[in-house]
Amino acid sequence: MRKSILFGALALCGLFVGCSKDADDNNGPAAGTGSKYVFVAYSVGSEGIESAPYIITADSVTGGKVGLSKGVETDAYSFVPLANKLFAAVWGGQGPITPYQLDATGKIVQAGNTVNAVTAPIYGPVNEEEWVGGGFVEGVSDPMSTLFRFNAKNLILSGRNTIDMTKVTGNGEMPSWYGVFPVDGDKLYIPFECFPGVDGQTTKFKDSTWVMEVSYPDLKYQKVIRDGRSAFIGSWFGMQGLRQIEDGDVYAWSTAAESKNPSAIMRIKKGQDVFDQSYFFNVEAKTGMKVGRGDYISGSRFLMSFYTTKEQSLEWNGRTKLAIVDVKAQTVTWVTGVPEHAQMSYKQKTFVEEDGNTVRYVLKDDAGKIFVYNIDANKATGFKGLEFDGIADITTISRLKY
Repeated sequence: MRKSILFGALALCGLFVGCSKDADDNNGPAAGTGSKYVFVAYSVGSEGIESAPYIITADSVTGGKVGLSKGVETDAYSFVPLANKLFAAVWGGQGPITPYQLDATGKIVQAGNTVNAVTAPIYGPVNEEEWVGGGFVEGVSDPMSTLFRFNAKNLILSGRNTIDMTKVTGNGEMPSWYGVFPVDGDKLYIPFECFPGVDGQTTKFKDSTWVMEVSYPDLKYQKVIRDGRSAFIGSWFGMQGLRQIEDGDVYAWSTAAESKNPSAIMRIKKGQDVFDQSYFFNVEAKTGMKVGRGDYISGSRFLMSFYTTKEQSLEWNGRTKLAIVDVKAQTVTWVTGVPEHAQMSYKQKTFVEEDGNTVRYVLKDDAGKIFVYNIDANKATGFKGLEFDGIADITTISRLKY
């Protein structure tokens, strides 16, 4: 889908999109011994379309049904889970952020005051205490964009910096950033796509990969890491496309939907800040398909979606199938027990358990019903679990303790 259409869709919903697994790794200290799965769910309106969002909980995701009857209505579309809280960020205005948590009985309650920031089309946790968000990249006429730090323990904005985006690409175009990812504790990688920054033009640079490097915690622009073997990383509001794994290497993947280059996975070796020219996993040649989205599981394994046809890769809700991808072994193992399905909006809705093997994955099937599928990464198998009743969309899955 073209970016103009995406902005229009976001304006209509006026809300903020989902975060997931990367943040779930940093949920922080537990308040007790109980836990619940927490979702952001949209009700079905009077005309059968999405209506108000609610925060809902479930004790288990391996079976049963859950609805909105005990949900808490919210004005935010999704949340950043961190420090055993959920940070609800509203799309629009000053991007107000409200923290939620489970009380001693397992009920969702507000955990502190609402704090104004900026509307953030990118966001992500950087450690156990802070997450970072980034504001809009407008265009050549308004080139300044803001990054901010939010402290999840003290519930305050802990820092911010403004970057002149005309200084980033070096090719006369502007960067449209697609996520923010911590690397080595002292820097952030922000993958982006180039766009002209003026109305009526399209990018001339569809066959390159770019990653902006920003220092942390001061959030200052450092450099661009570029490669010419595939295409841009990530997707609008997807918060995916790149991840540092346990051994310190960084892996990034590109759909390359409109590029002459293949869909592929690339690597940046620990401490190098350049793409490793000895590594190039051409997943399009391996599978005959283009990679869609991905989430890190553990070790060198990712849960990735693949478009069933090249044409589907051009569709916003293109049809996909799931695979366990080992980026070191360069293998793709198709997940059985999970049907092919149209992608849900913006990103995969996943949660990875502490065992580093069990993945909870939310999908909407061809009948329009939404379920949690439970995936065993070691076996590459899944089964249908929790069903959502009277719910039009799920934008977040996480797990909190109480």
